[in-house]
Amino acid sequence: MKRTILTCLSIGLALAVQTVAAQACTPARTFPTITPGTITVAVYSYPPFATLLDGGNIGGVDSDIVKEIAARNCMTVTPVVVDPSAVIQNVLTKKVDLGIGDWFRTAERAKVLGLSHPMYVDQMAFYSRDGLTTLDELQGKRVGAVSGFLYAGQLERALTSSVMLYPNPVALAQDLMTGRIDVAADSYGTGVYAQSQGAYDGIAIKLAAPDPRVPVSVEPAQIALLSHLSNPELGAAIDAEIQELQAAGKIADILEANGLDRSGAETGAPRLIQ
Repeated sequence: MKRTILTCLSIGLALAVQTVAAQACTPARTFPTITPGTITVAVYSYPPFATLLDGGNIGGVDSDIVKEIAARNCMTVTPVVVDPSAVIQNVLTKKVDLGIGDWFRTAERAKVLGLSHPMYVDQMAFYSRDGLTTLDELQGKRVGAVSGFLYAGQLERALTSSVMLYPNPVALAQDLMTGRIDVAADSYGTGVYAQSQGAYDGIAIKLAAPDPRVPVSVEPAQIALLSHLSNPELGAAIDAEIQELQAAGKIADILEANGLDRSGAETGAPRLIQ
């Protein structure tokens, strides 16, 4: 009997603590999500913007920003791990609330997706053993990029030689290191971060020289969270949250914590890559 009473008291105390904790959290905003109380995100491995951690957890710049938004609104984050090319499809089919992982704000995407207020800017780079920087230097080379990334489409249109497409950045990096391709087009921040962790030995990671044939090389891409157009309340709340986080210096802090420069949080006015 004593054990039963103690057990009941323990359960009651635990419930009371949970209730107090729930009451102590006051959401900054309210907005609908697929599963109440959580923000479901489509994510893939793309350090330092999105990383897959042990135990089903996620990290990286975009993940940390979404976690900050969730915490401010008394919510959790539920990741759905997919290939980069499947992120947009998961958003369009409403399997997730947000798509994350260094997604550019483009005019084409804005036609079918909700693009958040820009979080930070990213720059295009060429990874090669020869330190290539210009589009003309890439002509006739074996060039690779990740399928679904804006780099891939723009390079395919600009180069006379074909561009090899990869399902994810890991496969792209593997073929570059084994010599199956001569050049990889990817994020400058990603490459610099990876080299700081010991990757890309012997590879020069250079910012792509501005070339109007590849618009993203002329004006650094602004990065957004992706959402479904049918949920404008979510989109508006995310926009407001991002602007508040920027004003408080939180996004600059997150960039720095992930090995990137704080200046990346200076996005300027929202714009779309045409």
